[in-house]
Amino acid sequence: MQLNIIEKKEEPLLSRTMLEANLEFDKSTPSYQEVTSLLAINLKIDEKLIAIRHIYNSFGDRKANVIAYLYTDEKKKELIEPKIKEKKEKTKKDVKK
Repeated sequence: MQLNIIEKKEEPLLSRTMLEANLEFDKSTPSYQEVTSLLAINLKIDEKLIAIRHIYNSFGDRKANVIAYLYTDEKKKELIEPKIKEKKEKTKKDVKK
């Protein structure tokens, strides 16, 4: 897997940096967790500070575009990033009751 960073854009009001990158891979499209760990290794930052927003891949091509946010503080990330998985888990628990 190879990651090439295209653009970095500072967003000081939200204490983050928007990152656009090209990703080339061999097998299937990598998961968000795999891309997060690859970004953390390349940028030498903690995985907890990275939020992958989108992975856009081309049909039949072994390439994808990645949009991610790099936060300066873990607390800021928790405030800003949506918590979709937690909401889904709560609704599943409510339905089972």
